Amino acid sequence: MFTRVCKAETVPEGGMRLVIADNHLIVLAWPDNAEEMKAFQGVCPHSNTPLNEAEFDGTIITCPLHYWTWDLNSGDPVEPQECPLAQYPVKVEDGVVYIDTEGVTPLFAAP
Repeated sequence: MFTRVCKAETVPEGGMRLVIADNHLIVLAWPDNAEEMKAFQGVCPHSNTPLNEAEFDGTIITCPLHYWTWDLNSGDPVEPQECPLAQYPVKVEDGVVYIDTEGVTPLFAAP
């Protein structure tokens, strides 16, 4: 079931923001040159730190705590190649962004 999270205009191309859908903290991003927005878990799989202060260069997000990085086109890890970010289905209708959290669980790196 899709949950309304924000207006699409609040996430410009090359930008990101954190949103909450069904008690999930989610990074909503529109990577540079991507055709659509993407949604991934909003906590670092290494430290469970919220990514609200993460750096985002339009493609790569960097956790502020230990500088782990992921490509927000896919959620794949860049450095280290440790653990991907869980991805959520996104849809935009009439300028509003909706995210489906059903069956998606944040991923965490092995201790």
